[in-house]
Amino acid sequence: MEISMFGTLQVRDGDRHLGPRDLGGVKPRQILEVLLLARGHFVCSDVISAALWPEGGEPRNVVATLHTYVCVLRHHMFVDQARARQVITTGPAAYRLVLDDIELDLDRFDDLLLRAERAPRVERLRLRTEASQLACGPLLEHDRYDEWVQEDRLLYEDRTIRAHLDLALDWLGEGDYAAGLRSAETALRSDPFAEEAYVLVMLANYALGRHDTVRRVLQRCRLVLWQELGVACAPETERIVAAMERRTPATNILQSLVPPTTESSPVRSVA
Repeated sequence: MEISMFGTLQVRDGDRHLGPRDLGGVKPRQILEVLLLARGHFVCSDVISAALWPEGGEPRNVVATLHTYVCVLRHHMFVDQARARQVITTGPAAYRLVLDDIELDLDRFDDLLLRAERAPRVERLRLRTEASQLACGPLLEHDRYDEWVQEDRLLYEDRTIRAHLDLALDWLGEGDYAAGLRSAETALRSDPFAEEAYVLVMLANYALGRHDTVRRVLQRCRLVLWQELGVACAPETERIVAAMERRTPATNILQSLVPPTTESSPVRSVA
């Protein structure tokens, strides 16, 4: 079974494909999502209840109601109900989703980024590209206003932005400035206050000879940071901008941003 949580919840089991509306209703679906975020650990009924009824108003018999919702979830999620009870297990006032036979996109994403940190150049690019493509939208997008999912959503938003920034640096270090620009722009769209993303967008455009674009991006960066956050650009940003104004070769500027490795291939020299 494959379960995707980036974007909208998707469950694939052989030929069966279930979306957020195919799991027996909002409450059964939310129970599944809470259990998925627990990553194989038991979740007590009180925690599930707080997620399902955040403003109170829970039913008089919460335990019985949760049991009913879990039964509904099992019925909609699995054809084989014996298998359903093995995957969604019941403990003392708690439930657990056994992940042994489930491929979860969050686990795949985390594994790709972890492997990329230790991978050689070409493999690192492949791993980070795959991870970035996997994060196709906000975590559980259909639950965007639910308080219980916010912490995990922010965590994976940060990890996804970091993945795009690291990928942009990798591409710039390899001399593929167009690919680096695309990754940096993706990070900036996700976080319009990410100063590092502005720097990489400027540097990619500078390497491509688009000096007017660099000036426009710098103006936008300064304006956004000052008007929205009340801060000026960091000294490191100003140092990089000064280097570009002196027409320092992009490769020289990149050397201060991309750690040298024995496997790095030569980068095209760009004034």
